[in-house]
Amino acid sequence: MLALRGIAKAYARLAGIDLDVPVGDVVLLAGKNGAGKTTLLRIAVGYLDPDAGTVATAGSIGYLPEHAPVPVELTPREHLALRAKLKRATDVDRVIAAVEIADVADKPIGLLSKGYRQRVGLADALLGAPKLLVLDEPTSGLDPVQVAQFRDTIAAQSAAILISSHAVVDLQAIATRIVVLKDGALTEVGPGERDVVVGLL
Repeated sequence: MLALRGIAKAYARLAGIDLDVPVGDVVLLAGKNGAGKTTLLRIAVGYLDPDAGTVATAGSIGYLPEHAPVPVELTPREHLALRAKLKRATDVDRVIAAVEIADVADKPIGLLSKGYRQRVGLADALLGAPKLLVLDEPTSGLDPVQVAQFRDTIAAQSAAILISSHAVVDLQAIATRIVVLKDGALTEVGPGERDVVVGLL
């Protein structure tokens, strides 16, 4: 789970952010460029310290940054094997299957499309079956078929999931909740308002 209390960060104009993401929830974080979404996610996973507030998590964390760092000289299988050692995980084959990259698992990452590289990053985030998944623009570079595969992959996870994305229409079907970050504050979107989320940004 994830619990944010009173999170503030001056340069990102975050002011007193409260957010709970229990296991089983898929929370979609929407907002314009520069709203502070990426900063909030980095605080949630411990990459940044807030100016004020507290972060509480339970269990392991899987994090996919907007631009997933993947070594172009390695194959996905080699990269994931190294990452698995760091995470003390043993499920490389499972995550390769989960994100459907078996057909390119032994090709150099440098030869893969942006969409495949993004899926390698997602596979990294899924290693060890983390109880909290934090994903920043995870469908960037994916075609419609890959987006549908991503939705299926996320729907199969038993975790607390926080996703930041501009692709609200693509992802709202799997979201249990949608929150909009605007002017340094969060607003939760009710079930009946999902079709007007874009207007709230």
